[in-house]
Amino acid sequence: MKRELQKIHIIPARFIEKQNDGYEKKYLIRCLLDTTTEDRLFDGYSLDEMVNPKYLLIGIMTGVNYMQITFVQADEFEKTFKEKWKTLIE
Repeated sequence: MKRELQKIHIIPARFIEKQNDGYEKKYLIRCLLDTTTEDRLFDGYSLDEMVNPKYLLIGIMTGVNYMQITFVQADEFEKTFKEKWKTLIE
């Protein structure tokens, strides 16, 4: 089956906290959606290989018969987050 890419969304986000309910760990991440922020829980494997993430970029690729979500540590863009996406920091 051929995979056809339709859209790519890049969402700026900020790590809030790690949560552990005894069975599995989750990460609470504040995402900027247009002009509002929403706190979302993501599975533990999504940020497993990151060391002390603070700022994140979440890439969401959608297409015919598939969807892929990628988390990228974006701490080197702290200045951009503070200037452009202030609501994530407040």
